[in-house]
Amino acid sequence: MKTRFIMIRHGFSTANDVGLFAGFIDVELTETGKKQARLCAEALKNEKIDAIYSSDRSRAYDTALPIAKTHGLEVIKCPELREINGGEWEGMLYDDLCTTYPEEYSIWRYDIGNAVCTGGESIKELSARVISLLERVARENEGKTVCITTHATPIRSVCTAAAGLPVERMKEISWVGNASLNIFDYEYGIFTAVKLSDTSHLGDLCTKLPSNV
Repeated sequence: MKTRFIMIRHGFSTANDVGLFAGFIDVELTETGKKQARLCAEALKNEKIDAIYSSDRSRAYDTALPIAKTHGLEVIKCPELREINGGEWEGMLYDDLCTTYPEEYSIWRYDIGNAVCTGGESIKELSARVISLLERVARENEGKTVCITTHATPIRSVCTAAAGLPVERMKEISWVGNASLNIFDYEYGIFTAVKLSDTSHLGDLCTKLPSNV
């Protein structure tokens, strides 16, 4: 039986606001991000959601809370759903990454599937932990719909898998927006994309990535 995943990238965060690389570090939602989270809950209020899992970082967990309240569910925190461990990049401005780690960060920008954060995780490691977690959640929730609040790179990993591409070709897959809805069906070990980077529910609160990511 298939499991449906509604994957949501966290709302606009304080790190997004200033162009900061936030992987494992904990940052909060901005007021815009909090409003985006409420709009996600409104968009999903008529959906049958059986369980909610979230990264344990505040920006993702706080995105899940309005949805959980609407559906009367608890949020299950999963460290496996965190953003990539940025190692020495954590807390740095993107502009500074370009000059401090020019070679490594160039790979992140232009060949992300083969990127390794200096002193942190590789994209391959991140993808493996995220996909493994989702496969376990799918086994535990066969025939159900599961909401997942997480981060940009974990969702991009699932998009890559759903496109039938190896992780090394992730550069062919676009980033998804803050508070976007991304829907996948999982069955027989295969992810199928149903909807990607839908931000239509956000109206004029739709936010964009900086150009140097």
